[in-house]
Amino acid sequence: MAPHRDIGWDHATPISNDRKQAKCNYCGKIVHGGITRMKQHIAHVTGQVEACTRAPKEIRELLKKHLIQGKSMRAAHKKKLEALQNSIRLEDDSDEEEDEVFEINEDEIDAERKHLKRAMAESRNMEFMEQQRRHSVSGDLPSLNFKAGGSSLNTKGSKRNFFESSMKKTEDNAKKVGRAISKFFHFNAIPFHAADSGPYYQTMIDTIASVGPGVKGPTGKQIGGEYLNEEMQEVVQYVDSLKQKWKTYGCTIMCDGWSTRTKHPIINFMVYCDRDMIYHSSVDCTNKAKTADFVYTLMDKVVESVGVDNIVQIVTDSEASMKAAGKKLMRKRKHIFWSPCAAHCIDLMLEDIGDILSVKDTIKEARRITGFIYNSDKVVNLMKTYTNGRDLLRPGITRFATEFVAMESLLRYATDLKRMCTSREWVEYNNTSRRRHEAGDISDLILNERFWKRIR
Repeated sequence: MAPHRDIGWDHATPISNDRKQAKCNYCGKIVHGGITRMKQHIAHVTGQVEACTRAPKEIRELLKKHLIQGKSMRAAHKKKLEALQNSIRLEDDSDEEEDEVFEINEDEIDAERKHLKRAMAESRNMEFMEQQRRHSVSGDLPSLNFKAGGSSLNTKGSKRNFFESSMKKTEDNAKKVGRAISKFFHFNAIPFHAADSGPYYQTMIDTIASVGPGVKGPTGKQIGGEYLNEEMQEVVQYVDSLKQKWKTYGCTIMCDGWSTRTKHPIINFMVYCDRDMIYHSSVDCTNKAKTADFVYTLMDKVVESVGVDNIVQIVTDSEASMKAAGKKLMRKRKHIFWSPCAAHCIDLMLEDIGDILSVKDTIKEARRITGFIYNSDKVVNLMKTYTNGRDLLRPGITRFATEFVAMESLLRYATDLKRMCTSREWVEYNNTSRRRHEAGDISDLILNERFWKRIR
């Protein structure tokens, strides 16, 4: 039977092959010394490693309980094993003395053989109980009760058969749990991927399993009332813990302007410090001209609320009003630096490159190829048979860089597209009066080596 995966690896990522180093999934800290140290880090077990500041309360309590149970079970197992070894050692010593003086009869041999079998069965029992304890804490196997002396194992056959029956029972229980949870998802039209998002899904199952049957779930009023308030208090405490770092490390104010789906202009402000970023505020700029003075006023208010001495720099995009406001702020606050957003600068550079006539024509031709392919479901399915089920990346509308990403995707599947447009299915699927002529032009374009050289 393969060793069970420790529950700690659900909350950490191994760094090296020997798993002696691990990275916390919550705060990103790298912990040396194995998964036990990582569990102590997340569970706030002081004395060996620094405590995690971002792990949820439920996760901390779960791992703390796991560590306490593991320690007590190991101590009990060690004590029983030492007692068993001492007992067997005493038996061996007495047997040697008897061999020197007495002749052992058949009844004594049978009694000794039975005693050793019981001792071996008890040793196997303790080993299996330790593995079962690990399964039970991690939620993989239900708790099982064993009779002293290993009699329950012997009466049900071999150890292999017992393991197989236990595993089958575990699979049946897991299926029951899966069906019950799936019904809840289906009935309430909850997106299925919600089961794969974040650690709270498995934490909820582990907590219910630890409490046991008969517990009554919270009502909708409780979820939206007292429990929501407790969650808000926990978030506020977490944000306060991040604010305490501002004076030590300094922070960066990030300003981002964008438009909502209803075309309302919004300016967001975020605060970044020590690899953590939190939302600060948003301003609705509807019917307001985003002049340099207006943006400067907003920035200065945010600087005052965060604390002038806590801020090192402010980052915005390269828009003229943002740039002018940033320089004006530097003149007032001598120790604060304004920096343009690197991503926005790269996007503007690519936009200037895209204005070159040869590049603009190449982008237009690449758009034409992807547009023609994705205008027909049959052609899309045909393309996927040649690209092993992969899609072509298509240009977006928010960033000019997506134009070049789309051309890179087109170049990656150049050979597959050439094979596709020379196939019999290509001619068959585009054999309509509306698509026949354009399909010929697209084929000539895909088979033209000069087009692919321009993309390169």
